[in-house]
Amino acid sequence: MSQLSEDDLQGLIRVTFVNEFGVEEAGIDGVDHLLYPNPRSGMIHEQHLQFFHFLGTLLAKAMFEGILGDLPFATFFLSKLKQKHNYLNDLPSLDPELYRHLIFLKRYEGDISELELYFVIPNNEYGEQTEEELHPGGKNMRVTNENVITFIHLVANHRLNSHIRQQSSHFLRGFQQLIQKDWIDMFNEHELQLLVSGSLDSLDVDDLRQHTNYAGSYHSEHDVIEMFWEILKGFSMENRKKFLKFVTGCSRRPLLGSRYLEPLFCIQRAGGNASEDALDRLPTVATYMNLLKPPPYRSKDQLESKLLYAML
Repeated sequence: MSQLSEDDLQGLIRVTFVNEFGVEEAGIDGVDHLLYPNPRSGMIHEQHLQFFHFLGTLLAKAMFEGILGDLPFATFFLSKLKQKHNYLNDLPSLDPELYRHLIFLKRYEGDISELELYFVIPNNEYGEQTEEELHPGGKNMRVTNENVITFIHLVANHRLNSHIRQQSSHFLRGFQQLIQKDWIDMFNEHELQLLVSGSLDSLDVDDLRQHTNYAGSYHSEHDVIEMFWEILKGFSMENRKKFLKFVTGCSRRPLLGSRYLEPLFCIQRAGGNASEDALDRLPTVATYMNLLKPPPYRSKDQLESKLLYAML
């Protein structure tokens, strides 16, 4: 994607997953849905920086198309999209325990030199303990009451900035292939997270119903559809989040309502006849298409129990 122009990135991009089960348009459903930023990514793959560039472009493309994702970025990392330098007060979003330790040092009234701290920071390189100097000659520089503030800020700077500078820089370059800084600067970090993942407000069922398409012999007045909307309206807030996650891949609704789902939510009758075997199947989804495919269940209780089980 790094070779594509901005005009190309704004167009349709078709993705094919290698060695993944399921229909091509439906996306993937792997075991691990989470991404973990790793400052030691270079130890995992020699092309790690190209991967971060790709991920930045992918996030920008999703935001450009209005596609939401359950990606709870740390606030300090969202700041990097705005090209901001991070400071001590940003550390809780990365390592709250380290932040508490540093604040303890800042407020410590005893002789800090007795704590036997030096201007180094420990790293765990896959089970092997190493130390990195925060300052030239840091391994021989003891932390004292006079220099403890410098030590605190060097530790915070290392964790928030220096340690992941290359990864963040390449992610940002990929992101800016499609979305420029002037646009990002209109939003603070909290607002950026809403643009990435959607609103925390509960799903408005009436709004979703108003912006839903139907296919495969289902229509707005079909018995199965009427039962479905009654069930969804009776769901708790938690079950509504699970439902959204089930059908769209994201537990949050679009910031400005369901009409901004891309594509619009659709309910399609599952293929096959209405035999007992067919009715015993669970509803299926194509999350990339925001598509729910329930069989023509004969009762509300059956539809609700099958839907809840499928959402687990």
